[in-house]
Amino acid sequence: MLNAFPSMPVNVMSGSRHLLEIYEPYDYTGRNPVGGHGAGVVQGPGGTDYFLLQLDQPVPGDSGTFEQLLLLPRYRGDAIERARDSTCTVNLCRIREGVVLEPEGKVSFEDVTHWGVGRISRLNGAS
Repeated sequence: MLNAFPSMPVNVMSGSRHLLEIYEPYDYTGRNPVGGHGAGVVQGPGGTDYFLLQLDQPVPGDSGTFEQLLLLPRYRGDAIERARDSTCTVNLCRIREGVVLEPEGKVSFEDVTHWGVGRISRLNGAS
């Protein structure tokens, strides 16, 4: 289980800038696309790597708003580096209320829920 520090925001000043287009959920009515900063890679269950995106502004969801998303490349063969460094279709995972993830940490299934699908693009220094 990842340590959660609700009073300690993720330092995103050095993170890469990204734009996220939200394709699903289909009933999503918030801003689209949304901006954010790459906060690092977080390891999930089974050693799966997720890209942690700190959103510029809170995004509305079914049960309130959230400020962080975990992104996982959607297609087999796409490495986490593609989501972090380029453009990639991704699964979007919401972080449960009260959980704040830190870069280079670990996450458990209890910390997140699948939320949708989107496309992440790096805006600065893309390879």
